[in-house]
Amino acid sequence: MMADCPTWTTRQTRATAHGRGPVGTRTRWGTASCTLGTAVNLGSGQSPGSVRIGPDFEAAMSVSDRRRSSVSTVTVREVMTLAPLNGAYVLAGEAGLDRVVSGANVMEVPDIESYVEEGELLLTTGYPVHERPERLVEMLPALAARGLAALAIKPLRYLERLPDRLISEADRLRFPVLVLPDRTSFNEIIGAVLAVVLAEYGADPGGAEVIRERLTGVALTGGGLEEIARTLAVTLDRHVTIVDQEDVVLGRGEPRSRPDDGSADGTEPAKPWTFPITVAGAQRGRILVGGADEPTLGQRRLVRQSCFAAGMHIAQAMASLELDRRLRVLFLEELVTGPSIDEPMLRQRSQLFGWDLTGQHQVLLARCSAELSDARIGGAAQRALPAHSLTWSRGQEVVAVVPVQDRLVDRGRAVGSQAIEDRWRAALLALGPDDVVVAVGSTADGPQDLAASHASAREALRIARATGRSVVRNDELMLERLLLAVPTDLLREFVEREIGPLLAHDTEAGGDLCTTLAAYLGVGNGAEVARRLFVHYNTVKHRLARVVELTGADLHEPHTRLRLALALEVRTLL
Repeated sequence: MMADCPTWTTRQTRATAHGRGPVGTRTRWGTASCTLGTAVNLGSGQSPGSVRIGPDFEAAMSVSDRRRSSVSTVTVREVMTLAPLNGAYVLAGEAGLDRVVSGANVMEVPDIESYVEEGELLLTTGYPVHERPERLVEMLPALAARGLAALAIKPLRYLERLPDRLISEADRLRFPVLVLPDRTSFNEIIGAVLAVVLAEYGADPGGAEVIRERLTGVALTGGGLEEIARTLAVTLDRHVTIVDQEDVVLGRGEPRSRPDDGSADGTEPAKPWTFPITVAGAQRGRILVGGADEPTLGQRRLVRQSCFAAGMHIAQAMASLELDRRLRVLFLEELVTGPSIDEPMLRQRSQLFGWDLTGQHQVLLARCSAELSDARIGGAAQRALPAHSLTWSRGQEVVAVVPVQDRLVDRGRAVGSQAIEDRWRAALLALGPDDVVVAVGSTADGPQDLAASHASAREALRIARATGRSVVRNDELMLERLLLAVPTDLLREFVEREIGPLLAHDTEAGGDLCTTLAAYLGVGNGAEVARRLFVHYNTVKHRLARVVELTGADLHEPHTRLRLALALEVRTLL
């Protein structure tokens, strides 16, 4: 579903370490290879300035490592002198300004405590706690206990005011709370902190300072994982491979020479040394470093910096993906629910996202018993819907805009005789929900008619859920739509007049007069009704006699039968 994203592309690859075998935490450098699944190619990233991290998605890029805290001697007081923090001031906790800073993190969730690391400078706009600003006070003890360096807030946009107790609590904990100007760029702060922290590491191996500057530049200018891997490989003079969580290769670098990997004497090659790449506290990949000898402390520092650069690149790509997804869904929602969009804007946005909205389309609405993600829905759409279909999630509701075709074709294969709505329901059920109801809207001759198709699908979905049907088409619900066009109070009056006594009887006595009457009006034969309801024929006769007694209806008179059938149908719609 995100195949149109300009930053990440999917591909199939065989994970081999520089052509010498599969890679993994415990895999040796051998001759075997294993085919892995879909990977994310992060090679053509964007610069930090091209990704605007909005309030709904602050990319939490963890750039610290607990093992670095003993190396860095940069303090909060010194960090505040950096150019990106110009205009920032200490709100509280001034006694803790000599806390050591070893990295930076961006707060994306209100329960950030479990995702931070010792020595981090935590940046936030306050958006994750804008509904309950008191969370800032509640989290301070945990942040201080975990050794966080400081909390830096950019509060003007999303917080009307900071909690009154924030100052006293921060002073008590000797935990610095900084206030940032609204113009402050988190990306610039992260880059500046990274630069000064890594400058403290010393010059091992030779020329490390230049290499660190180059890696920092790669991270800040959106360099790809291939470039990071090549830079590190040349520096360490070792094979370097960057892989994702499924061991699919994302970047690879060759050494300047052929270092001893343990295979020169004919023995099995050594296992690669593994370093995790983390984003927002979650591992997103690994850097694998070859060589029989364990990397030195200086080399490990460079590898960890490379992990940061790779994590920053991945975080930027994740932010770009999320931004792309939100913009995509926003436009689609506007298209199917809002007022008409002018033609130039429609054409521009369609080209931007790579959509083809020419020709006829239908909106399909599905109601699921469980929420489904966009990614899983997109996979199901590839299997069940025609090419160029657009799908997205609304929690437990799934929306699909599907091109209308005389002969549905799916990637060169005929879809078959099964109706597309049935295929779609089956595909969604396969994702795990216990129940799925699918409604098909009217045919839209162009994008301007999609809102009407969506409205008709919404009406059809309501009818389906009211009548207990799992799949409905709007064009097959003319009777129900006619009935729903009548004012509700008039419909209720009609139902009460025709079958009110039967409804009262069934409610009070727990009877089945309405069910029996509906079955009889459907088949017109008492014996068949008994067979369908799994009761004795005499039971059916008794119930029908009771219906006549309570309503005074002549069940053989056509007009009376029509009124009763309509009343029973209206009852399910109200």
